[in-house]
Amino acid sequence: MTALLDLLPLIAFFFASKKFGLIAGAAAVLVSTLAVYGVHLARQKGKLTKQQWTVLLLTIVFCGASILLQDDLYLRWKTPVINLLFALALGISALIGKPLIQAVAKDIFRLSPRGWLRLTWVWAAFFLLLAALHYWIGLYAYDETSESSKNLFINFKSYGQLILMIVFMLAQGIVLRGYLNTDAEAANAPEQEKQP
Repeated sequence: MTALLDLLPLIAFFFASKKFGLIAGAAAVLVSTLAVYGVHLARQKGKLTKQQWTVLLLTIVFCGASILLQDDLYLRWKTPVINLLFALALGISALIGKPLIQAVAKDIFRLSPRGWLRLTWVWAAFFLLLAALHYWIGLYAYDETSESSKNLFINFKSYGQLILMIVFMLAQGIVLRGYLNTDAEAANAPEQEKQP
């Protein structure tokens, strides 16, 4: 449910940007993100994770600036900055020996401390790649006068990153399938299945 909710701002951005332009897309992202995080706050008993706060605050800042200044440059900076912050947080956590990925995936995988560090570095590199791709498409190679440049940005922001994330996670699942935490599955099995 949470993953589906988090897709709503992307869907809103895609349709609003295609029909009305990037400033309307920024407004759609802002409004839908506020609505989604309102639901998250209600479902999570008034609390958000650090990642959720980061995304919410940066969305308000960058989309708000785009709307107030009527300049889509700020919207185009949002995703590279968010991905870069995630990469930095993961990299720093690995450097200090407290891999953030372990906190998220400890119930899914059985890894050694070295394995958690390596997995955290892989995720940091992935977010760095996403930041670089968003920078390239939305800022470096972006041409405000080119409709194809705008469409590439809209399409990549809307579903390009999502496709890359799914492919990355599937590949990761294949590589780590031998490290699945079957103990967690057994602990969650119904009592009657545990009895001989």
